[in-house]
Amino acid sequence: MNRSIGQTIAIILIMTLVGCGGSQTKPTSLPAGTPSASPATAIPMTPTAPPPTQPIATVQPLPSGAAGQALLLDSPIPGSAVGNPLTVRGRALLMPFEGTLVVRVYDARGQLAAQTPVQVRGDMQGPVSFETTLMVGGVPGAGKVEVLDLSAKDGAVRASAGAAVTFSSSGYIEAPAPLEWVTLPIHLLARVGQPGQAVNLTVSWEGRAPGQSVQFAQPATVITDANGRGLILTTVNWPTTAQVVSPETQKGSLQIHDASGNLLAYQPLGILHPQDADTMGVNVFWVVGEQVVAESLRIPHTLGMGRAALEALLWGPTPGNASGYTTAIPTPEEVLRYPQRGAGWGERVLLKDLKILEGVAYADFSKELLAHSGGAARVLLIRQQIEQTLLQFSTVNRVVITVEGQRDMLEP
Repeated sequence: MNRSIGQTIAIILIMTLVGCGGSQTKPTSLPAGTPSASPATAIPMTPTAPPPTQPIATVQPLPSGAAGQALLLDSPIPGSAVGNPLTVRGRALLMPFEGTLVVRVYDARGQLAAQTPVQVRGDMQGPVSFETTLMVGGVPGAGKVEVLDLSAKDGAVRASAGAAVTFSSSGYIEAPAPLEWVTLPIHLLARVGQPGQAVNLTVSWEGRAPGQSVQFAQPATVITDANGRGLILTTVNWPTTAQVVSPETQKGSLQIHDASGNLLAYQPLGILHPQDADTMGVNVFWVVGEQVVAESLRIPHTLGMGRAALEALLWGPTPGNASGYTTAIPTPEEVLRYPQRGAGWGERVLLKDLKILEGVAYADFSKELLAHSGGAARVLLIRQQIEQTLLQFSTVNRVVITVEGQRDMLEP
């Protein structure tokens, strides 16, 4: 990659958020000299465009004489194709509690991809109207938009209205999941862009002052997945040249833009402060030169500390980190280019199982752990990274490593 691109781009901006549903932040474009996308024909994600014929909007009357609340969703229209930003508009027969309804959006996998309160407008006696614009994450395809009037007493649904829609996008972020609570560094899996394309990965969240936000960006290059499509598998963290701000625990987003600043993918997140009570510390062991050294990380609190530490290890260190951390464990690029990969091979090394019995940790990995050229030195480093990451825990005295359930696979 061009040296100007290989250096981490730090963008720490203070800017006003747009609307209650979040903002679409457009970072500074990548510097001149950014490698352009490869000449290969782009393979579109599904879906890539709205249906040829869009449904026609018709104004529906609110139910008359209803004994209770009634909601009507005017936009989006059922069966329509929508994208970011998404406008939700409708009416309610009665004024909801504190004049507030809730909008929820579900993606093609049924995941909650966005949620926001919306204030209604109108007389206390009703009817009232509402409108909001929000950014949506998740997986494109057939999804649903709904608006709810929730009981102030127990959160039960008093009334609801919804529309089945198709979310159109040129790409999407698969991990982290939408609205997931994460810590920095963030482990990113995105199916987006064209192989060879230069992109910016932007993390954004509200600042300490009301109505403001903080963000930073990290450059990346789209690689080719097993099907010839664009793929990003990397770790995102504060640039080494930037002052770490560490805003308080709050909502944020992870965005992917092309070199011109066009939004390619968006994911709403919750970002935990490093000292939040819902975080904990673990060590992950990287390679520096020919030695294995520890890096202390803060991760979301979990009862499966050993599994969480190994998962962080398999994602790899932040690219271009100031400490010179690397990994001997095969990277996604190595896995995807491995000459002996066969049917059923994935895109990266996965932890299949971890059991700790009588002081022995049994760690089983996917076959992608074998995607390297061998050699005693590298195999030793792989084993040391895994073993040291597990031996930090007082319940582990010895580590047994298997690949697809088979012992003695990780040999020179």
